Amino acid sequence: MLAIQVLKRLREITLEVDLTCGSGVTALVGPSGSGKSTLLRLVAGLARPDQGLIRLGSTLLDDTTRGVHVEPWRRNIGLVFQDYALFPHLSVARNVSYGLEARRLPRSERRRQVDTILERLGIASLANERPGALSGGQRQRVALARALVTNPQALLLDEPLAALDVQTRTSVRRELRGVLADLAIPTLLVTHDYADALIFRERIIILVDGQVVQDGSHADLLAHPRSRFVADFTGVNYLEGVLQPVEVGKLGCVDLAPGLEIHVPANGIAPGPVGISLHPWEVTLSQSPPAGSARNVLPGAVREVLPLGGRVRVVLEIGPAHNHTLVAEITPEAQEALGCKEGQVLYGAFKATALSMSSR
Repeated sequence: MLAIQVLKRLREITLEVDLTCGSGVTALVGPSGSGKSTLLRLVAGLARPDQGLIRLGSTLLDDTTRGVHVEPWRRNIGLVFQDYALFPHLSVARNVSYGLEARRLPRSERRRQVDTILERLGIASLANERPGALSGGQRQRVALARALVTNPQALLLDEPLAALDVQTRTSVRRELRGVLADLAIPTLLVTHDYADALIFRERIIILVDGQVVQDGSHADLLAHPRSRFVADFTGVNYLEGVLQPVEVGKLGCVDLAPGLEIHVPANGIAPGPVGISLHPWEVTLSQSPPAGSARNVLPGAVREVLPLGGRVRVVLEIGPAHNHTLVAEITPEAQEALGCKEGQVLYGAFKATALSMSSR
């Protein structure tokens, strides 16, 4: 168990976090400058908190009240840097052995442990290679081997996929999940790319401006984003408005802006400020107002058309002032039929039952 209750004042933000991480991967996601890497540095002992404590199992690593600060090399925490920080002049085996040499283990024992971890990660054949001769995915495995060979009590990974090209990144994501799934220790993985976090969807923490704004599984974040940032980050539409008083058994009405309203299932939510989430694939687009069961039909001008593999994301500007957005995901065939282009007026339609609403 890794317990983190810290406050750290940075130049532009104050990092203030209260987290407990059990065994398994916790993905820490957020934009650049949100304090993610600083949090890893605090846990690793490379920086000290201004206030608070960090505990790993029964070991107190930091406690500002008692003046406790355990030095990094005494924490038994594995750390994988963004650029992997491998020694270019050493072989793979020597890179992995480095931490064991610092612990003054006998050579035979070092060799045994290195051979074991290289075999475990599927890179035993690379033992005598230098890092410069390896692919990005292979270098990542070497960095992981070096971090794991000392049997750490926790593992920290700072943007472990950032150094890879797009094509390699997809395959290495899956490989990394397989490796980390076998670890029975707290593992904190930092990334600014939500796609990287999705592979570890059991627990995702969103950090913005030094504060945890949401903590849950991918399904939780997708179904109930608590802020516009989380919705944008996960690719969900998020609209804020005011729920009007609702008659029993009828749909509610939410005013998003003057002249812009949508109908929602109230589900016992009290009138007042609300946040509404809507998956982009629940939105259908047409060139004219559609006939059908969709309770909500909103016209908007196309702002962006973004191909995403087998889907196309279309962003509409809606409302009298065009200061709200509605995002739809459609097939390439539907895009071609609509002739989607920037500035074109389309109608976005969605059912009231597709909306998820919560009080703000």
